Amino acid sequence: MTRRTFTSNSMIEIKGSLSRHEIVKQVVNTFIDMEHDKKGKGIKFEYPVENLPGGGQLFISRPGHKKNFDFEVKVPQNIGLGRGTHIEIAIDLKEKKLNNPQGFKDLLETIIKIYDCSENDIDKILSENPNLKYSFKTGANVEVILKVIKWLFIMEDIIYWDNEGRAFLFNFFRYALEVEETDSNKLKEKLEKVKNNPDKLKSSMKQCNIEWRPSKG
Repeated sequence: MTRRTFTSNSMIEIKGSLSRHEIVKQVVNTFIDMEHDKKGKGIKFEYPVENLPGGGQLFISRPGHKKNFDFEVKVPQNIGLGRGTHIEIAIDLKEKKLNNPQGFKDLLETIIKIYDCSENDIDKILSENPNLKYSFKTGANVEVILKVIKWLFIMEDIIYWDNEGRAFLFNFFRYALEVEETDSNKLKEKLEKVKNNPDKLKSSMKQCNIEWRPSKG
């Protein structure tokens, strides 16, 4: 089977304070405009979505695992996040918190801004808090991980628009950060038990007195 990849010449830019439905509409309409006349098996689409340190770009790729408007965030292999799974990102965040608890407060506030869609421009956020980039001696580059998380939130909105996709991912990270476990392997075991299961995550958070934080917009 012949495989073809179409790469968009223009970046999907999600910036400023946009509601979840505005973000979803902008991203999905971009897919429709690019893909409506390109059909067939083996066809892939790639869209640049963020500029990365060093001159590279972050891409999203379609179709994803669930088809329809699903996409995959193409996490760079050289940033220390492995394949960029939710568990790998959660463990990276936990290690950053353990490495620098005070600096992590600013990082968490930034993630909350992205989660609440109050500011979607990572470059602007970091320009207003330039020390954040250099606050941690462990794990993935802060700028890259924030941009990956931003697009994972958007992906969750598109796949689970009628449910709690964005909220599940954010609270999955919160559970990893607040649960009393500092060993990465043991933390991974705990996260494996609740991944892809919002009800089990909510139950585990309740047992640990961690309040579920719903998404906005």
